Parts: sequence; C-alpha cells; structure tokens
Amino acid sequence: MTERPNVVLIMMDDMGYGDLSCTGSSLIRTPNMDAIAAGGMTFTDAYAGAPTCTPSRAALMTGRYAQRVGLPRVIFPDDAEGLPDSEVTVAEVLRDAGYRCAVYGKWHLGAKPDHHPMRHGFDEFIGLPYSNDMDPVYLMEGTERVDGELDQSLVTRRYTDEAMAFIEEHREEPFFVYLPHTMPHIPLHVEEEFRGTSAAGTYGDVIECIDHHVGRLTAHLDRLGLTDDTLVIITSDNGPWFEGSAGGFRGRKIQTWEGGIRVPFLARWPSRIAPGTRCAEPISFLDLLPTLAGVAGAPAPDDRPLDGIDIGALFDGGPAPEREALYFFSHWSLNAVRSGRFKLHVARHPERDRRELPQLFDLVADPGESYDLGSLHPDEVQRLLGLARAFTDEIEAQRPEAQRRAGTDLLKEASRTDLVTDRTFQKG
Repeated sequence: MTERPNVVLIMMDDMGYGDLSCTGSSLIRTPNMDAIAAGGMTFTDAYAGAPTCTPSRAALMTGRYAQRVGLPRVIFPDDAEGLPDSEVTVAEVLRDAGYRCAVYGKWHLGAKPDHHPMRHGFDEFIGLPYSNDMDPVYLMEGTERVDGELDQSLVTRRYTDEAMAFIEEHREEPFFVYLPHTMPHIPLHVEEEFRGTSAAGTYGDVIECIDHHVGRLTAHLDRLGLTDDTLVIITSDNGPWFEGSAGGFRGRKIQTWEGGIRVPFLARWPSRIAPGTRCAEPISFLDLLPTLAGVAGAPAPDDRPLDGIDIGALFDGGPAPEREALYFFSHWSLNAVRSGRFKLHVARHPERDRRELPQLFDLVADPGESYDLGSLHPDEVQRLLGLARAFTDEIEAQRPEAQRRAGTDLLKEASRTDLVTDRTFQKG
C-alpha cells in the first residue's frame, strides 16, 4: 500500500447530486467520472461544507465550520473578507509534509492579496478569484491578472492542461492538485465540440465537457504510471442552482434541505480502496483536512478546534471515528443538525416563516425529507435540540459582538414544548 499518495481533488461548482450517470442521471453521460466510481468508492451521504460557495470552500480548506473562519456567506470582489492568515489550510499541511501543491480553478476565498491561494500553501495558482457571474471576471496566473477578455468556454480545458503539466513536472514527488472547476456555475459556457451533445441542454453539455477532461487527466495519470499511487476525489461545492438534478432530494443550492448540501463524492485509490464499493457513513468536506493529513502522515493542527474527522478507515471498509453530529448553517444561523439517521431542522433560509419547526426526518427511511417524525421520536427531538443549542452557543461565543444576531433565539423558539409535542394549532 502506498504510504503517501498523490492527491487530485476535482470539485465542480453547483453540480447536483444526480448529475452523473453513476448517481442516477439518464440525460447526462459521464463515463470518465463513472469509471472513478467503478474503480473506487461512492459515498452516498457526503455533505458540502455549506449550501453556498465561499463557506463550503472555507470548510474544505480548513476542516472547520466557516463560522469559525469568519466566512459564513458568499463574498464579493470588493469585500474585505477572505481566508485569514491565521487559518491552516490543507495545502499548508501537505506542503509541510513535502507535497507540491497547486490550484487550478475558482478560488472564492477572498480577492485581496492577503487572501491569495499562494499565501495559503499553494505553489501555483491559475484560475478565477471568485464566481464567473461577478464583475470584473478575469483569469489570474499566479498573482498577476491576465489582460484581455476571458473566453470562459475554454477554462475547463485550461485548468486541466495546467494540472496535467504540474503532475508531469512533479511526478517524482508527492503532489496535491486542487481542481475547483468554474462550471457548471452560471453563466454556462462550453467548448464548441460539446455543444448540443447532451440530452440535458447546455447544462448537460457542460457536465459532459468536464467529464471529457476528467478522462484526459486520469489517462495522463495512467501514462505516467501514477494511478495506483494517486487518490482521486470528485465532488461538488454544493447542490444545483437553477439547473441540474438534486438526485431526488428536497431543496437546492442556498437551502439546507438535503438537495442543497448533499453532494456526489467519489474516491479512487487503487492501492487502498476496493473497486465498486459504496459507503453510507455521513461524511463532510470538514473531513478532508484531517483525512488527507492522515494519509500523508502529517500532523493536523492541534491548536484550534477542528470540526472534521479522519475518515481514512472508511477507505479500507472499516469504521470511522464516532461523530456526535454534523451542523448545517445559513450564514450565522444554525439551520439543521444530523446525528446518525436523524436530521432535525430548527430554522431555514429564508427565516421569515417558522411554521412546523422543529422538524425531524429519518434520512434512511425518508431521504426526501417528506415526513416529520417529531411526534414519534420526541426524545430524539430534545436530544438534537440540545446539541444544536450547545453548538450555537459555542459558535456565538467566538463571533464578533457587532455581527451577532438572534440565531440563538431561533433555537429557543424551536425548543418550546408546544412545538415539539402538540402542533395541531399550526396545521390550519
């Protein structure tokens, strides 16, 4: 077994759980990503770090909830916020273990010089500083802005070309390639040769184009003899937005229903992961930093709370460390908590309507979150309310006073006895 694998992390922007053939799409053909699933493990209960771009990426980079990092919302080009120097990223952990690290694609963790990925552990960066619907949109090479109009139809190919060149250059040493694609975030752009090839319109064309370039990259690993020694991960930063399939789950991007936060997550590492395996253990982007630190033999930061766990044992079919719960936020508001098979909603975006809250769903029996089982499991409701309240208090305690809102009050409102045990007055 390889002691220190190379890592290639490919993340789409706003691709839905059901947008791959291997996760249920009958309209979009993704043979290359399907091959990753067939040759490795499909995680059926994988969660993004948040239902929107910036906080999801903050969780992925740091192993910490975005609220701890100070990035609970999507940030814009002129915003002063960004990834603080005080945070330790997965790239910094791997760099200190001897890895060469590069990112090709969308960053979206701050557009100021202090927030640049090359200040956070990456040796190379080529990509967009934020989403492609924000102005001005431009490509960066290293720390420099590329002049001229950007042809977004070619960015998927460009990112892949750069990743392949970096891999070839550093094939004799461990490497971490982070490939956060700009697409299929809107506005959609696609290479001409893929236009009209999908039965799912331009959105489907974009996914099939990305899949083609995934195939180019994995074939490159094969040619270089690196496949067995490389952990390839494919995922999305959150659920689908205006187009795309949430795979039958309720909700979409921005929402903390499953459709907004449950994402495809495929992992192939032939030296360790048995082909064609599936795992229903709930995992999160939060787990990537401690897990990649573990497989690289590197220490994870121990001077701050880490919210992720090392799930490396799941690659071997073993159990992961126990986790009490996963928490799902909308900005500063805790919306939901999952523990085991149960998920409790205590708030939701938008927050104006609190009817029916809290709501308890059994995600094993009812993954579509269609039937509230709070009346059948009042003790479970109270247990999860207790976890939600305690974690909200922990997050609020580190939150700047000027930014505090009534997030805790939502939990107090949701924990009223009449909401838990007698809801008949709400049904009319």
